[in-house]
Amino acid sequence: MPNKRRQIIRRLLTIGMGCGVAYATGLGLYIATLPAPFATLPAGLQGVAVFTGGAGRVETALRLVQQGFNGPVLISGINPTTRLTDILAQTGITPLLTPAQQQQIMLDGAASTRENMQSLALWANTADLNNIGIITSTYHAARVKLLGWWYAPGLTLTLLPVQPEDTRFIVLLREYNKLLATPFLR
Repeated sequence: MPNKRRQIIRRLLTIGMGCGVAYATGLGLYIATLPAPFATLPAGLQGVAVFTGGAGRVETALRLVQQGFNGPVLISGINPTTRLTDILAQTGITPLLTPAQQQQIMLDGAASTRENMQSLALWANTADLNNIGIITSTYHAARVKLLGWWYAPGLTLTLLPVQPEDTRFIVLLREYNKLLATPFLR
């Protein structure tokens, strides 16, 4: 009996160590392959979507409009009571966007990255858009890409990563865990 118990314990320890090594290897690959922030807007984008939740995302989208991007822009993940004027005041974008530029921007109150992607797919379908740029944080790009494959398979999605303010290891670890959980929360 004691030998059988030892064998079970050894097997469990081996399985646990294997899982730990796989997890650590995946985390290392995730961190090593984080995309660099985008520098120029790719040609041919018909629209740009930005998922709120990370510093610099909304400001980047608004600056693109300010600099002449003429396609529609979806800002998804805002509080449903927030208005564009509130967002403009909070971001401090100057000079202010013209009324014509402001009309290009649509706001959406999605509550999660999954809902953001579903809103993006509906928005693109309604506006007959096929080639969308998605502004997201560098650490968030892998999960956005995965959700794009599931919820917007007919669209060409180009990630436009921005550098987040907080790049501590704990933030990367949290996002890696969310990435691993994504298939199970679908």
